[in-house]
Amino acid sequence: MLLGKASQLVTSLKMVRKIRLAGQTLPTLCTAIRQFHATSVHGRRPREDDVHQKPYSTPVFNQTYPPEAPTSDTIVPSSMLDAFNNMFDRGPNVGVEIITKNGFVLSNNVRVDSPLILLNGSAFMWNVPQGSKSPFDNWNEDMLKIFEITAPKPELILFGTGKSFYPVPIHLRNYLHKLGIQVDQMSTKNATSTYNVLAEEGRRVAAALLPNSPTDAITGKPLI
Repeated sequence: MLLGKASQLVTSLKMVRKIRLAGQTLPTLCTAIRQFHATSVHGRRPREDDVHQKPYSTPVFNQTYPPEAPTSDTIVPSSMLDAFNNMFDRGPNVGVEIITKNGFVLSNNVRVDSPLILLNGSAFMWNVPQGSKSPFDNWNEDMLKIFEITAPKPELILFGTGKSFYPVPIHLRNYLHKLGIQVDQMSTKNATSTYNVLAEEGRRVAAALLPNSPTDAITGKPLI
């Protein structure tokens, strides 16, 4: 490479010497210089056989391993918005759409032929005795243990006592009051309507609903 540059320099000097000896004018001298520049390495046009080398790669120290992030949805969701889910979000509250003779049809289109508890947005089948004279015959605190162990506890429980109104026994009311829960009772039709409205408003309300006709929670068949 050094020999090539030296040879070009010698050629240039020879051309300048010839121009001086011949008494060339300034325009002629400029033309000669342009010719020399065109024949030099810096001035020639690129050819197809020229070899182009890639520049040296610069090391990057904080690279990830593996080089590519995993794409499985079980590891990284396709949408990052899907990665931020509220673990306490249970979806819409389950309410009662239709009251049947022996049970209920819920807002999620599930039919339940038995007593029912609506609590914290979910529905639970409720296996309790239903007396002929009063639906609360032979009831004790064990029938309401779900309200003791649940969290958060409701502020109010609406008792739907069936087709007709019956008062909740005093010992059950006292038990719930000790848990910090208020009690109201009405017919099942009115209780379901009130529950749907309060739950829609975001109130911490629960409903303990008996069918219009006493129905066994295990078999789903009428008791009378």
